[in-house]
Amino acid sequence: MTANALAELIERATGLALDRGGVSSTLDRVVSERLRALGLSKIEDYIVRAADPTGTEQRLLIDAITVPHTWFYRDPEQLEIMRQLLAGAPPGRLAVWVAGCATGEEAYTLAMIGRAIGREVTVLATDVNEAALASARRGVYTASAVRDVPDRERRWLVPHGNGFAVDDALREQVSFMRHNLVDPPPISPRPGWDLVVCRNVLIYFSPGAAVRVLQRFARAVREGGWVVVGASEVVFEPPPGLELVSSGHRLVLRRGGATRVAPPPPRPFATMLGAARPPAPSREPAPPVEPRRTAQALAAELAALAAPRAAPAQREDDLPTELARGHALFESGDISGAIPLYAELTRRHASIAEVWLFLGIAQYANGDLEPAAQALRASLCLDPSLWPAGFYLARALDRLGRHAEAIQQYDLMAVDRLAPLTLQSESAVINELRAFRHDFRVAARRVTTERAATSPGDRTPEDDGPLGSGKPRRSPTRA
Repeated sequence: MTANALAELIERATGLALDRGGVSSTLDRVVSERLRALGLSKIEDYIVRAADPTGTEQRLLIDAITVPHTWFYRDPEQLEIMRQLLAGAPPGRLAVWVAGCATGEEAYTLAMIGRAIGREVTVLATDVNEAALASARRGVYTASAVRDVPDRERRWLVPHGNGFAVDDALREQVSFMRHNLVDPPPISPRPGWDLVVCRNVLIYFSPGAAVRVLQRFARAVREGGWVVVGASEVVFEPPPGLELVSSGHRLVLRRGGATRVAPPPPRPFATMLGAARPPAPSREPAPPVEPRRTAQALAAELAALAAPRAAPAQREDDLPTELARGHALFESGDISGAIPLYAELTRRHASIAEVWLFLGIAQYANGDLEPAAQALRASLCLDPSLWPAGFYLARALDRLGRHAEAIQQYDLMAVDRLAPLTLQSESAVINELRAFRHDFRVAARRVTTERAATSPGDRTPEDDGPLGSGKPRRSPTRA
């Protein structure tokens, strides 16, 4: 057995992927400590013990690599959306499931919101980390953890030593239990959960495991109920039974009717969950940056590659109509049919950034990464404010293994405000892009923040462990 076997064990047991959120570096330290504590000299012997799901060693391992960090009233914009969802829910007591609750701050926050809007809300909060659940049940928090609680809701916090304790009346609305997200969902006290909240948890899962969790959420929530995930977790293909809905410029998932004949066709502008988190930045020297070509030169070069022969001139007035044809193919899932149509438009309108944008994203969705990167660069050269081109260029560079270049693109995305998206064509695809604007920026900020936190200069010799990752120690945080 090897370190790969341990990685497979952890993913199978929890869904966590070692290449996400610094899990690997945390694991180095944990394994070193447990080998010493158990008097073992080989990782293989430790894996045998940790593989037993009924033993204590697996739980100790899970607790160690799922170190929680969160606070009350985090992300007020999303909480306002959840307040509106709860306020508009059918009459009666509402059932809310907070999956991956960490130390309980979010569960108590939702109970406060329920009280504020005059709705009876029962909250079940679950996590795989036993130590975090014990802290949540105690309900005692530091001043830092409650710093964002509005003044009107501070009546639910009682001074306790140097911190605050949750009022008993509010605690009665919230219960905690251990639950692993790779297992079937807990049973709701009414037919289906009204709201399932799982924020900033699935970013640490492998894409396949994350999709399976969402499929379980789709079955657990009632018809017309809602699923809310973190701001950087919304760029994905929703599973059958859930649909993406824009609410207050943020995206949430809603369960539709019970009848579902077949899954919808692929949505080209949505990547698999977790794709918004690129692999850890490489410590290899950054590749030399090519001299920047002018917009006209790059567009002309790409057009020449795409055009074996001259095409008849077309009036620019026809462009919105032609783009709409491509969008229709895109929305029906016929990506391979949309690509040549967009490519033809780049030959006819080589100086229009919009046509390069849609060609690049179509190629990206089809897995044609190098052509996609070229087309998206052309789009940005022609119009640097076209931020979807920057985001998908970063994703394409990531998947090509050019992480240093990808980070540069994410840095450009992590700005306070992204320009409104002004395009010649209109479609559901474009509306989806506009709805993603805030979440693209949040995802880019997360990437740049983690890049700074894991810079090579922070590394010390002690960061090298028995698995030989050599990465700075960081624990995944459910924040």
